[in-house]
Amino acid sequence: MISQLSQRDRLALAVGGVVVLAALIWAGVISPYQGALERLDARIASRQTQMKDVEALRQEFLQLQRQLSEADRRLAASSSFSLFSFVEGLAIRVASKENLVQMRPQPPVTQEDIREESVEIRLEKVRLEQLVRLLHELQKAEAVLQVKSLRLKTRFDDRSLLDAVVTIASYGRT
Repeated sequence: MISQLSQRDRLALAVGGVVVLAALIWAGVISPYQGALERLDARIASRQTQMKDVEALRQEFLQLQRQLSEADRRLAASSSFSLFSFVEGLAIRVASKENLVQMRPQPPVTQEDIREESVEIRLEKVRLEQLVRLLHELQKAEAVLQVKSLRLKTRFDDRSLLDAVVTIASYGRT
């Protein structure tokens, strides 16, 4: 049957066979291989993004763990801490004994194994810089302290001076 075809027809048939064979190789081997490579590249990029996210979460976890151990250390140090005497000494050092009008301890509160003691102090005729220094010293203390409330009023006789009522709480293990 092929022997009956002319040289030109045989050449056309051979070229057609090569084209069909190339199309079959393309459709059956090369195209699926390229698609698989693209999918794998996409998965690699996705996994790399996930790895970056996991590393960020790891760093955040380690930071939180350091903060927790620091808080535990400060809570343990607070067990022998006397809030009343600390605040009194600090207020006298930052302002003066004349500015410290009142100190009123609040009843302690215990929740789970954490004890909260608080004291309310009343300062009169203090400058803003003295109050800021007091708050800064409270923040720097070794014990776990928190300013629970802060009420300020300007003095009617001297607008540059303030009256302040500050409630300070300390926390420690029971």
